[in-house]
Amino acid sequence: MAKRGDRDGIRLLQWVQQQAGVSRRKAAELIAHGEVSLDGRPVADPFLILGGGPRRLSLRGQPLPLERPESRIYRLHKPAGMLCSHDDPFTGNTVGRLLRAEGFVGYTWVGRLDQDAEGLLLLSNDGEFIQAFTHPRYEVEKTYHVRLRPIPRADALQRILDAMRDGILDDGELLRIRQGRVAGRPPYLILTLTEGRKHEIKRLLGHFDLSTERLVRVSVGRVELGNLRPGAIERIPEPGAGTLLEEAQTALQRGGERRGPHL
Repeated sequence: MAKRGDRDGIRLLQWVQQQAGVSRRKAAELIAHGEVSLDGRPVADPFLILGGGPRRLSLRGQPLPLERPESRIYRLHKPAGMLCSHDDPFTGNTVGRLLRAEGFVGYTWVGRLDQDAEGLLLLSNDGEFIQAFTHPRYEVEKTYHVRLRPIPRADALQRILDAMRDGILDDGELLRIRQGRVAGRPPYLILTLTEGRKHEIKRLLGHFDLSTERLVRVSVGRVELGNLRPGAIERIPEPGAGTLLEEAQTALQRGGERRGPHL
């Protein structure tokens, strides 16, 4: 897959975030503390536009690349107990730490999963892809398998699904599923959502005094978890990755958010 442009026109904050593999907040802190240098001098403006010409960018004395790498997408099976965070002061078991250990510099993930949830995360070093597959306005479907406790009767489950499709008001937010059905024995729910609000499934079920015994994300858009084992990372090969990147560009252009070669 060809590279899609270089750093021209991108803000320093976004470039440091992507290339160092840190959160936006952490990138801003690094710049504010003088840890980022351009041509040997600390730069304090996070919104500086990087332009062309020979320049040297470094973080804490270590060089950061000034050319965009090949866009790639990977599948990760996030295990239960792992936190969707780049860094956390209370636990070292984070997605960010796993990515750094595996050499994924400049990568982040689509959406989030609660710490006790598991399943599919999509990883990419392409900011447009992350934006298009994360923001709720693009309505990317995410499907989950949910085991409940207690397990309601079949007729009660159907009424619950109908109510969640219609929408439930919780703390000023309207929560709803796009699709839902009952499967298996003992029964579990297969739920498809597009909003991705914080703790959305747990909040929906809590309305009916139910809690999750196990929650697994099994697909994001057209990408499925399949038999990928917990903790494993697998690259999405061509032509599938190229199709996903094209879908992301099309969605952003439709939404008026794509500004030149970068977000």
